[in-house]
Amino acid sequence: MSASINNVINVTLLEEGRAAARDNINVCAILTSQTGVLSAAERWRSYKSAPAVEQDWGASSVTAAFANVFFGTSPNPVSAGGTLIVGYWNAAGETLPATSGALRGGEISQAVVLPALREKSDWSFSIEIDGTKHDVTAINGMTAATLADVIAQIQTKITSAVASVVFDGSRIVVTSKSTGANSVVGFSKAIAGGSFIGDLLAIAEGSGASQTNGSASVKISPETQLESLSKLKAQVNVKGVAFIDKILDAQVPLIASWAKANAVIVYETFTGSAALEVDPANPAWAVTLASQSNFRMLYSKAGNRKFGVSYMARTHTVNFNGERTAITLHLKTMNVPAESYEQTEIDKAKRVGLDIYTTIKDVPCVLSSGANDFVDNVYNLMAYVDAVQTDSFNLLKTTPTKVPQTYYGVDQLEDCVEKTTVGFVRAGVFNPGTWTLPDFFGDRDMFLRNIEQNGYYVLAGDLKDQSTADRQERKSPVVQVAVKNAGAVHSADIIINFNK
Repeated sequence: MSASINNVINVTLLEEGRAAARDNINVCAILTSQTGVLSAAERWRSYKSAPAVEQDWGASSVTAAFANVFFGTSPNPVSAGGTLIVGYWNAAGETLPATSGALRGGEISQAVVLPALREKSDWSFSIEIDGTKHDVTAINGMTAATLADVIAQIQTKITSAVASVVFDGSRIVVTSKSTGANSVVGFSKAIAGGSFIGDLLAIAEGSGASQTNGSASVKISPETQLESLSKLKAQVNVKGVAFIDKILDAQVPLIASWAKANAVIVYETFTGSAALEVDPANPAWAVTLASQSNFRMLYSKAGNRKFGVSYMARTHTVNFNGERTAITLHLKTMNVPAESYEQTEIDKAKRVGLDIYTTIKDVPCVLSSGANDFVDNVYNLMAYVDAVQTDSFNLLKTTPTKVPQTYYGVDQLEDCVEKTTVGFVRAGVFNPGTWTLPDFFGDRDMFLRNIEQNGYYVLAGDLKDQSTADRQERKSPVVQVAVKNAGAVHSADIIINFNK
């Protein structure tokens, strides 16, 4: 026998850690109060196509109608790696039906279990269902061609009126036919006669099986729209949300504040002449006064709430890994009918902070208001902040050893932030330009030169200036970033000099 190479050379493989993915900025939700496939027990489903929504909700349903507008908008979030979430708003309250108790066996393989079953013809066990003990005896495994043959014998012993016994492809499930708090299926137990089959079928205690007791019918009280948003966000990381139903005036300031705090863009369509007025009693104007820019406000004279869904679908379409992919919603085409507006209405909407959908020279287009900022600024910065946070985390997470608390280590973090920022410059979010704010950091000339040449400036603090407490806590010096918004041209004045 030859000597092992380990006597001479030893190799240790240091693999990088698994990186976290950036948030998918193009996950959008439509919240519906329509009952059907969703309830307080199942609050959301995801979809990639309109037919899938129709299959769940019905082709003539209001939910399918709004989904058709979403998927009919071109491009839409699905084309940029996003998805549509249909979420549930329990507007009227509901009663959850009583449930049945069940025993879910541990995972088993038919290829492994069947040969063992065929060794005996006297398999047995007892099981308590709804408080009554049932002895299952004389299960003949020797004649079984498949596991289904054994299941059928068990089902015969435990009549279908008492419980159902099925093999779902990976485990045996015994479900009581009763419902309510007294609906309970216990673990299988050995009895005096026969060979115990519970461990082999993984339906005995300690074999990986689990019990779910039944529950009585539960009456769920109605919830507010804010509560439905909070519950949806806790389950799925949506980034854009629109309600099929009108957001109640009292809920508008609460939802607008929630949207900012939770990095979600909420789209709401207002209607009626009061929404165009500069009046503190006008919820739209109150949102603008509060600078709650994550609450995007649209106006439809016809009260077409599908406008908000199409607007959301068109907004969440940017792939920030591309070049010059950033967009503005100004003058874009929606998948809803354009409406006619008087100039006074256009001016009022612009002042309040409402985007409208109208026509210019018979061409349909969005007219954007910047009174509450522009939606692309909110959307772009939301994506950028998440990208910087996630990429910086991944630098620390995927390093097999460590990022040292040295100038070299801080440079790594600084380079990581700069690399992320360069990607957003390439996408057209940021761009070289003149810094117009009085604020700056570091050397002023270097700061301004970087903004003018690159569109950004990244600077990490000096380790020698770090406090002892921060050093002992293993914190990096603060990394500061300045970025110049690329913006978008929404209008222009043109002067023509004519010489005769």
